[in-house]
Amino acid sequence: MTSVFLLAEMSMAAGAQEFSAELVRQKPAGAAKSKIYVGKSKIRLEAEGQTRPNYVILNLAQRQSSMVLPDNKTYIISPPGQIPSSIPFFMIDDPENACAAWERSVQKPKTCTRVGDDTVNGRSTVKYTGTSNTGDTGTAWVDRKLRFVIKWEGEKGAAELQNIQEGPQAASLFEIPSDYEKMDIAAARAARKRKPLPPTHK
Repeated sequence: MTSVFLLAEMSMAAGAQEFSAELVRQKPAGAAKSKIYVGKSKIRLEAEGQTRPNYVILNLAQRQSSMVLPDNKTYIISPPGQIPSSIPFFMIDDPENACAAWERSVQKPKTCTRVGDDTVNGRSTVKYTGTSNTGDTGTAWVDRKLRFVIKWEGEKGAAELQNIQEGPQAASLFEIPSDYEKMDIAAARAARKRKPLPPTHK
C-alpha cells in the first residue's frame, strides 16, 4: 500500500456530511472516472466505461466491500476488515488532527505531518503529508466540512473529487437488492476448472 492511499485512508466519520461527487484520477494515466456517493457510514463507487456493469458498496464501519453485478443479479462480499488498499477511504474523527486516524488505520506508520490550511476547488481543507514504513510518500487534503479526503497525490497515484453535491443520499444506493444472489467465488472458480474444453476443429 503506498502512502498516498495510507494518507487518504483517513476519510469519513459517523455523522459526516453526505454528498455525491465525481472521482477523477490524474494518475495512473488513462484511469477511468468514477461516481461516488457518500452516506453516513457507507460509500458507493461506480466506474465509467465498464464492459460489465458493476458497482462497489463500502461499509466503512466494518471495513468491508461488496461488488454488485446487476446483469446477472449477483454480488460478492469481502471478509470484514479487508477493503482493498486501492480504495482510499477510512473513518476520520477530526480534520484538524487526521494523523491520529491514519496512525490507527495502518501498522507502524513512519511519519504524518499537518502542513496547514489550503483550498481545493474553493473548499476549505487541511493539507497533510506522510511517509509509510516502506518509504513511499504522499499528500492528502481533508475537507473540513465533509470530513473526507477530497484530493490525494503520491508517487503512483493521484486523484480528486470534483462537482461535489452536498445533501442526503438515498438509502437504496447502499443496499444490495433483495433478489440478488450471493456469489461463492471459490465454487465459481472450481466450476470453471471442471468445465470441459470445446472440441478443436482441424
